[in-house]
Amino acid sequence: MNHYRRRTAPKIVDLILSLGGIYIKIGQLFSTIGTGILDEEYVNALRPLQDGVPARDFAQISKIIEESTGEKMSDIFSSFEEVPIGAASIAQAHRAVLRKRNNEEIDVDDEVIVKIQYPEVAELFRLDFNNLELVTKLMAPDNLEFIKSLRKRHENELDFRIEADNLRECTLNLQKYDIEPRLVRIPRVRNETGICTKHVLAMEYLRGTGLSKVIEEEQHRFAKALGHSSAEELRKTLGNKMRKHFEESEDDRTEDRDSNFLESGKSKASTFIMGSAPFFTNILRAFLNVKLGVDETCDRMRYSGANVLKTLSAGKINLNISRNRPKKHAKNKSNFDLSRVLKTLIHVHGIQMIKDGVYNADPHPGNVLVLPDGRLGLLDYGMVGRLVDADRKNIAKLIIALSNKDKNRVVQIYKEGGYKAIWMKKNRPLLGSSEMVDDNLLHRFATWHFDRLDLSPVILANTKEKKDIMVIMKSGSVREIVIPDWIDQGRRLTGLLMGVSAQAARPVSISKQWKHIAEEVISEKSDL
Repeated sequence: MNHYRRRTAPKIVDLILSLGGIYIKIGQLFSTIGTGILDEEYVNALRPLQDGVPARDFAQISKIIEESTGEKMSDIFSSFEEVPIGAASIAQAHRAVLRKRNNEEIDVDDEVIVKIQYPEVAELFRLDFNNLELVTKLMAPDNLEFIKSLRKRHENELDFRIEADNLRECTLNLQKYDIEPRLVRIPRVRNETGICTKHVLAMEYLRGTGLSKVIEEEQHRFAKALGHSSAEELRKTLGNKMRKHFEESEDDRTEDRDSNFLESGKSKASTFIMGSAPFFTNILRAFLNVKLGVDETCDRMRYSGANVLKTLSAGKINLNISRNRPKKHAKNKSNFDLSRVLKTLIHVHGIQMIKDGVYNADPHPGNVLVLPDGRLGLLDYGMVGRLVDADRKNIAKLIIALSNKDKNRVVQIYKEGGYKAIWMKKNRPLLGSSEMVDDNLLHRFATWHFDRLDLSPVILANTKEKKDIMVIMKSGSVREIVIPDWIDQGRRLTGLLMGVSAQAARPVSISKQWKHIAEEVISEKSDL
């Protein structure tokens, strides 16, 4: 079976790349949320989609820019790097320097990022959503409005003028709470020359390290410190431990164990160090920094000893220091406090979704930078979700109920909010199954959507049967027939945030992280 997965995983990625468009976004989604759920071979194969896809050649890109702006490349830019810094599902990005013209206020060496949309993307998205709407009409007509709203969000992503407006709006929103630029940075739109069009967007260039690389490098350091042969071996261990963690019920684990679940399988000491709670992570990080300093000191002592022996053997003492002595190890700029990084990421998106109702709907690791000073750079505001006040209120109430473990209140909010799932038998609704599925199962769905991934067995409220939740889901025994927009938007965002945290081996409770934000929203609205 392992051989089969290793053989088929790259083929799945090749198929996704050949289909392009929305399929790449689906691949990015599963690469982020899949840790501990999907087999690690598939997660590893999909993970490169977070950072990019094969790029287009420069001739094609320059043609798009000139046709879209009506200007020559040489008139717009004083320099333009032909090799992109990244390529995604709908566009790729290049570093460049804007050319100063007339009295325009442009810094001579001020680099920008130029994002260029692929010409065929709009048509591919149109065809994909036409097919999706057709299937929905036939199979789940109650969800047609949901599919149409999803289509609208993706269509907005294809107009870079809307993305420019999103960047400005979300920047101003976060500045109200003293979050931007203190904790995060959102790139400023650079449209001094008027080159921002439907297919071209110029933005401030933020220098930083991609979150996916920060996570990967921490895993390399963990693997080395714990004696694993490779980070790949460690990631496989982490995936298995994450799955076991998700399969434990919350009652079976203490608060301290919530994020201290990893075992290297080698010793109790490894288990202690590998706990992903911030305290243990800081211990390991401190240990690695000390070890690096010790290694550097030893290198210098060995060099100095060899140099002394060399000069003594020559019959003289040479006190001069050679210019070729070992260089100091450069400080690892990606050795950040990953726990703090993730906490900030989750907090900021909670503020955006629950307080503002305007949020970045695609915060996978490829869209997040960690800047040299530890702040986050939040990229790609093409896909921005928007919630009306009533939907924000529903999410706020639900977050508080989940955090308080008020199961009855959670179920009530889901029912009153319009969510509906029914029991199925052989792909047909069971007789008399027009009512909602069992309340305990409904509570489990809400937990998945807005709190954490819980794969432990569920005890049905009506029959008291203990059911394997994965057997229920894989057998198609339950079908969601109505998914309100606020639930779909919320679960997509929280799924990505939970997935990033799982990828970093730090399982998280979204409701605990967002409870204080939700309470602030509730206190501001007396009619709640």
